[in-house]
Amino acid sequence: MSQDTKKSTLDAILEQHEKNSSTQTSSTNKFDERNYFSTFLPKGVNTGKKTIRILKPKDGSSPFVEVHVHKKQVNGDWKTFACLKTEENKPCPFCEAREALLATGKDSDKEIAKNYSNKKAYVLKVIDREKEADGVKFWRFNHSYKKTGTYDKLIDLIKELGEIYDNKAGRDLTINITRDNAGIPNISSIVHKDPSRLTTDENKVNGLAWINDERTWREVYPVKAYDFLYLIVKGLTPAWDKTNNKWVDKESLKSDNVGNESDELDAELATGKVKTETSTNATANVEDPDNDLPF
Repeated sequence: MSQDTKKSTLDAILEQHEKNSSTQTSSTNKFDERNYFSTFLPKGVNTGKKTIRILKPKDGSSPFVEVHVHKKQVNGDWKTFACLKTEENKPCPFCEAREALLATGKDSDKEIAKNYSNKKAYVLKVIDREKEADGVKFWRFNHSYKKTGTYDKLIDLIKELGEIYDNKAGRDLTINITRDNAGIPNISSIVHKDPSRLTTDENKVNGLAWINDERTWREVYPVKAYDFLYLIVKGLTPAWDKTNNKWVDKESLKSDNVGNESDELDAELATGKVKTETSTNATANVEDPDNDLPF
């Protein structure tokens, strides 16, 4: 690998960081939990550690892929949805709700409108050292406007150590997780290990598996259709009406008319309810914990 490639990748990350610092302000994908890395803690566990390796993009770009998302409670748990307007340049029910509230001019509506704003997040492709057999995992975490989040901790390591994601001389990272006073798991620190190869399996180093994985975040965090998101904004649970081929409120359907497309949401919500333990007292304006799966 040439020195120019190394420099361009590092420069891309640092340029992205400088840009962020100056700004203060029907899916058919099958759900597979193996695709996701998360920093949740099981119920009753207050601390934990996980070790990962960040994968380097083949094109020399920054490994931190920026996405914009909306947060909404579904069945009592906070879930995350890609913003249609920002990510697809299409009408977005969340953004439309925000604009309608702002248009009233009322201070109370302006406050409510904040709940429909999109928020910046990042997605990294990583290897979970405890679950290497799962292959490449996608890790999505929130941007912190206070500059104290996961992204900031990782950037500090990159500024100090350089290409911690290099395949031959990068570093594994140990993530220390602790519950805060509200019982929510948060990353307390990220500690680097000594330089090492990505793997001793030469085939993987050569790109036959991990570094040749060309999937993007869209394949594991699919962008939902307008009608699906509209129901979410309305506080309803989407289900696929196989007779009329459209998303409708699940409560309006008979069980024998629910199509397979609803299985993805059902599986995600069921998994999220067990795994994520987000606080029902939280609000969408709070910088929520980085422990969500793709919902």
